[in-house]
This record gives sequence, C-alpha cells and structure tokens, in this order.
Amino acid sequence: MTRSAFIHHLLANPLDGQDIEALSFAMIDREAPSRSFSPGQWEVVRRMIHATGDFSIMPSVHFSDQAISAGTKALAAGRPLYVDSNMIRAGLSLARLRLACDRYEAGHIYCHVADEDVAQDAIRLNLPRSLLAIRKAKGLLDGGIAVFGNAPTALLELNRLVIEEGVRPALVIAAPVGFVHVIESKEELIGLDVPYIALAGRRGGSPIAVSMVHALCSLAAGDLPKTEPAEPSQEHFDTVILLGHGSRVPGANRSMLRVAAALKEKGRYANVETCNMSRLGPHFEETFEKCVQTGARKVLLLPYFLNEGLHMKLDIPAKMQEAVRRHPHVKLVFGKNLGFDPLLVRLTEKRIAESTSLADVREIRLPDENAFPVPPGQCEFVPMLPEEAARWREARGKDGEIDSPNDEGKGEA
Repeated sequence: MTRSAFIHHLLANPLDGQDIEALSFAMIDREAPSRSFSPGQWEVVRRMIHATGDFSIMPSVHFSDQAISAGTKALAAGRPLYVDSNMIRAGLSLARLRLACDRYEAGHIYCHVADEDVAQDAIRLNLPRSLLAIRKAKGLLDGGIAVFGNAPTALLELNRLVIEEGVRPALVIAAPVGFVHVIESKEELIGLDVPYIALAGRRGGSPIAVSMVHALCSLAAGDLPKTEPAEPSQEHFDTVILLGHGSRVPGANRSMLRVAAALKEKGRYANVETCNMSRLGPHFEETFEKCVQTGARKVLLLPYFLNEGLHMKLDIPAKMQEAVRRHPHVKLVFGKNLGFDPLLVRLTEKRIAESTSLADVREIRLPDENAFPVPPGQCEFVPMLPEEAARWREARGKDGEIDSPNDEGKGEA
C-alpha cells in the first residue's frame, strides 16, 4: 500500500504564510486557558505563545501598568531599540516596525555586543561583553526600548543604570534565558519604576523577545487583537452554508468553494455547503432543503459578501424566512457578512503587492460576450448614471454615508 504524504492536504487546500498565522492565532485564542490580561496585553502574550507553542508561559508574563501604552508610543515615535544580541537584531522585521512608524531603518536597531572596543574591555575587565555593550549604549536608552532575550548580566547592568544613574527607558522587554542571575535580573527589574514586560523565571530567548516587539508593532499600528475566540459559535451549528452572489461565468465562485473545502478539512462543522443568490446556482432554497433532508437542525447562512446592500437588508432574510416556515423544527441563523476586518487590510496590501508586476489593462484580451449568455428571465447589469446616483444618495440622506473602519458593526442587517 502506497503511503500518501501529509503535505497533499495542504496542496489540496493551499494556505500562504499570513493564512497560517491567522489560523494559528485563532487556535491560540480558542485553546488558551482562562486569562486575565487586557486586550493589548493578550496580543503580546499570544504572540509569545505563537513563538513557543507553550501555553504554560502565561502565568509567568508580567506587565507594568503603563507597559503597553509606553511601548506603542515609543514605537510610533520611531524611538531606537537596543537589543542584547545580534540574533534579535536579525529577527526583528523592518516591515513590522514600519507598521508602527514608517521612518524605521536598520540603523535604528542597535547592538554593541560584537564591537571591537567592547570585546577588548571584556577581556581586560573579565566581564561579559553583553554587560559592557549595554553600558556603551547608555545614551540610547533614555526614551528608547531595551530588549533582552539572551543576557541577564546586561539586564542587571541596565537595572543599575536606572537605579544609580537615572536612566529611563520608554520600555524594557525582559526575557533573557539561562541559569546564572536570570531570575534575579528579572525580579529586580519588576521592582523598579520603569515600564516593563517581563517573562519571569529562567525561560526566554531571542524568538520570544522578537515576538513581544512585533506584537507591540501591531498594537501601535492600530491592529487591535480580538478578545473573543475567533469562532465563538462553531460548536453551535451543525451546518454552515456560504452564500455568494453568483455569476453566469462558470467557475466564478471558485474561491468560495476553496474556503468551504478548507472549512470541511478542519472538521469543526458536520457539514459545509455553498450556494448563490442568482445566475447559475445552486440557490439557497434547494441547498437548504437538501441540508434539512440530511438531518440539519441548526443552520448558519453566512453571506460571502463584503458590502451591505439590498441583498443583505431585504432579499436574503426574506428568502430565509420563507424557507424556514416549512421547517419549524430547524433553527436558521442569518450570519454576518465578511464586512471590515483588519485581516482584510492585510489581504488588500498583499493583493496590491502582487499587482505590481501585472500588465497594463490595454493588454488584456477580452472574451467574447456571447460566451456568457444571459439566462432566460435575467437582465444585464445596468450602471446608474453619475448624476442619477448623486440624486439618489441625496434623497437617501445618511444611508449614503460611508462608515469608517471604527464603525464596524453599525447598520448591520
């Protein structure tokens, strides 16, 4: 019997890096033990969990009262970062730093541990290079961000600079790993009057320290974390139906079918179906009937739409109400449309980047219109003239206004 490699599951339902990261965070949100962190603190902690695969670090993460606001303000202002190892400097993403402040360059991240003068002083004084490196960086530390993932002696020296010389970093990220002076360095920091995020105990390391900075970058960019599990009702519905608009172009709903297939593959729902409002179908009514006949009792209809128009406000709920009258024993829920989400901003940025190599529109070869005939009883799309559209918006008043991303959830059907 030929063994099939597991990679074929991924190849059948492709996911890119951003998709995998989003799914990972959804799993962390869902599987994490009970927690008492604020939303901003949880963004940091869950990135630490993402970097380690370890929920047991949660009780060991400590925040000073102003840590999140101090860190995000410093990043938004483009303040320098001093890191205790070149591993951290290599791991920090300029793209993520630029989410917080577009002025960030590689030169804003400092590490003196490999400097020649530091190495010579370390030999002369019989002290660790990391201790002397942070001493050399003293001028960068006031108002900057100090990041420790490797060297507890460097953190001890920073603590001394705070206690004895009045140095005041905007934020100290304390996650040095090891055995000698590690616990003491973190405990001393927690007792000082400076903003800090600390991973108590012996655990730490470069990946954890990097994850903490990246989380603060996301917060500084306004990409706030979700404080609820990503799929709060996933156990409630035995059937999920994705509803698209439909098209007379065969295969136009291919992306929605791939999403449905990926949901099925995850195995969290007993059944996942797709249907369309119009054109080639299958349509909601026949799909719903099929699901009921096969035992569905709690059904979610999720509109695979970005925007909210007449379909969302009237057409779809009217069809649903008509269909469910014939099945009083079935619960049918009209779900939220895709709408606005920070993940869509990331996706839009990805699509913009992917479009840079595309040809000018003049080079597109248009298909023959007759290849996609209008089915009987259907009509062509007729655009509204600009002046007519303006009169319509004026007549509708506030209905014509555009909600900002911060108004998410207002006016939902």
